[in-house]
Amino acid sequence: MDQHLIVFIEVAERKNFTRAAEALHMTQPAISQYIAAFEKEIGVKLIERTNKSVELNKAGEMVYLYAKSIVKEYEHMKSLISDMKSEPGGELQIGASYTIGEYLLPKLLAKLQEQYPSIIPYITIGNTEDIGSKLLQRDIDIGLIEGDFFHKQIHIESFATDVMYLIGSSEEFISEQKITHKELENQTWIIREEGSGTRRMLEEFLKFNKINPKRVITLGSTQTIKEGVESGLGISLLSQLTFQKELELHRIVKLSTSGTPIKRNFSIIKYDQVFQPKTLQVFQEIVKEFA
Repeated sequence: MDQHLIVFIEVAERKNFTRAAEALHMTQPAISQYIAAFEKEIGVKLIERTNKSVELNKAGEMVYLYAKSIVKEYEHMKSLISDMKSEPGGELQIGASYTIGEYLLPKLLAKLQEQYPSIIPYITIGNTEDIGSKLLQRDIDIGLIEGDFFHKQIHIESFATDVMYLIGSSEEFISEQKITHKELENQTWIIREEGSGTRRMLEEFLKFNKINPKRVITLGSTQTIKEGVESGLGISLLSQLTFQKELELHRIVKLSTSGTPIKRNFSIIKYDQVFQPKTLQVFQEIVKEFA
């Protein structure tokens, strides 16, 4: 790996030549020489220096993005070569959308640990758009999402079908109570934040059925939405995975209206590439078998 790239990345991220030198176990003059030589090779100034700080200029920001990508690809190549000679093991960066991450992923991780104790999973939880973006940035190796995420570099594959129901408080509704679309308009709807796969499904349901709620409340987690529904704050549309316990305790009830329940896919997203680490392969197998 070109040392100039490594030095440049450290300086760009730490915004300080001295701290970059400490991180790389080099002297500060050596760092300066590397940066000067790199700028000469590129043919343009990349870093603006002041007495107090180091900042990337526009060219520097572009070079930084490419440098990070090159280093990640290099590390990925080394990992694949090493992987060919050993049993599945090492780090695996997994991203999951909230519903999957909170209600399904723990069971998958338990299975992974049981079968492959040498694999060390690192977990990122976010909404569907967050997970897709992190995969594109190579911050994770694989994503498990609700619904779809389309990009020319990303391969998407469904691994399970999720069922979503309209739910309300057991103190205000009876189980399977039929409710018309007109009545739904007069209800307070509790929905997830922008970028959420659950929110996307709810918005599609409302649009398709021409339902225009008079009041909408946005909350940032499924757990908070469930608590809001329980307390009578409003109604919502959630995966049955998320409210099964509350259903059994008679705190929440399913509501019935035309167009529900709604089915959607749970999907695996990953980079579309020929060579895949064994850790990635075996985790995918566990996901598919479990589903």
